Amino acid sequence: MNKFDDPTGSAVTTNTEWEEFSGFLPVDAVITEGRPAIEWLDLKGVEFNEPFFHQTIMRVEAGRTDLRVTTDYDALLQFEKICDSVAPTGFIFHSSRCGSTLVANACRSLNGSVVIAEAPVIDKIVSRFFTDAEPGSTKELLYLLLLKAAVNVLGQQRTEGQRFFVKFACTSTLQMNRVRRIWPDVPFVFLYRDPIEVIVSNLRSIPEWLNPESNLATAAAIVGVSESEVCSLTQEEFCARAVGRFFAAARENVSERMCVLNYNQLTPDTLVATIKFLGIEPTPAEIDVIQRVSRLYSKDSTQSQTFQPDTESKQASASETVRVLADKFAMPFYKDLNSQRS
Repeated sequence: MNKFDDPTGSAVTTNTEWEEFSGFLPVDAVITEGRPAIEWLDLKGVEFNEPFFHQTIMRVEAGRTDLRVTTDYDALLQFEKICDSVAPTGFIFHSSRCGSTLVANACRSLNGSVVIAEAPVIDKIVSRFFTDAEPGSTKELLYLLLLKAAVNVLGQQRTEGQRFFVKFACTSTLQMNRVRRIWPDVPFVFLYRDPIEVIVSNLRSIPEWLNPESNLATAAAIVGVSESEVCSLTQEEFCARAVGRFFAAARENVSERMCVLNYNQLTPDTLVATIKFLGIEPTPAEIDVIQRVSRLYSKDSTQSQTFQPDTESKQASASETVRVLADKFAMPFYKDLNSQRS
């Protein structure tokens, strides 16, 4: 496979070579020798059973460091033209730590379904909209084309009657309007939760997006402040501001093509109703699987841990600072979303 290992992308030129590339999926967007590049992995026959895309990749690459191949971004656009893709069935957006993984697992329970959950290549392309894509600019158009290509290539057909779902990272909620421009007819689901509980959960186990130092420009754009100001924010305030903006962005995009679902609504029945909103009538056998999945801890890839409700514990452990910040930056938008519940 070394003929593909070329950051200029020029090594892949003929239809025969592209056909040999079938089954490869883009797994990351990186910088190679100072140039933007896409990393690919041969995932023919691999099932995405884990709750998150990166967990599947870790399983495939376990003990190996030589499996990825690298191309220019242009190869992503070229491959999209010839690969056999399935149109997205539905998109899952969320405000972080609010049950979106459970909904993704319910989608994964359907026969012939493929769920791509928070793939780095998608997240990194979307992140370019925060700092490098003025509305109406050539760069904005380029990133829209790259995002469309990444999703379509990840949706390569594996089985007849395949259903294809994409779960975005929480920060991508702020770009929901751009995603809607590409896919105006694809149904969206937006999951959210009491902001106090979201903040407490994120502070207990801090995700990468909650570390502004990793990319100050993107972090500042996420919370709507200057780069100098974002450095002075505590993690509590950064999280509260971000969650409030996620809620506000979702509210601005509410339509008949979007289901708004609060964490406290999640039951086996609402999971089935959500699947139906996405245009699928689940069979009795599929409903049985969804009901079983609803009783498990969603992020456990072994499916051996039983779900334990934690609303009361999160509320009880929230500091007064968290409560004040949540009330100031997020609670008004949360209440507004509650009025829009589907």
